[in-house]
Amino acid sequence: MKKSKMVADDSNELSEWLKEHVVAFNKSHWPVERRNIGFSIANEYNERVGGIAGRCFGNWLLLDWLWVDPQARGQGYASTLLRQLERAAREQGARKVMLDTLEFQAPEFYRRRGYEEVFALSDYPLDGRRSYMVKTL
Repeated sequence: MKKSKMVADDSNELSEWLKEHVVAFNKSHWPVERRNIGFSIANEYNERVGGIAGRCFGNWLLLDWLWVDPQARGQGYASTLLRQLERAAREQGARKVMLDTLEFQAPEFYRRRGYEEVFALSDYPLDGRRSYMVKTL
């Protein structure tokens, strides 16, 4: 065995390098492209007040982000964004959607829209809960 050297490295550069190599390896086994998909909402002053983003990956929509400015909440923007993203994902061939949410974020919002918790991490990161949810489109 050749002599090797281990070095502590908590840099973003290492993280990106690792991601690049894992993604390339995965592509050799799954020749499916990830396609970004998203929508935003602007107020009457053309200022962005909310948005949603994810990735279509084979049969799945992977929902990454949904956010509405606190001052714009209660107007149905989050529901509208979610419906639009789900509709667009179906048009791209997605059959299911997966997301994760923290207990203080929106698990009830998603449950009311047909999402079911399939897995949860307790004590995350200390004493909270992280829910992984899915829905058939």
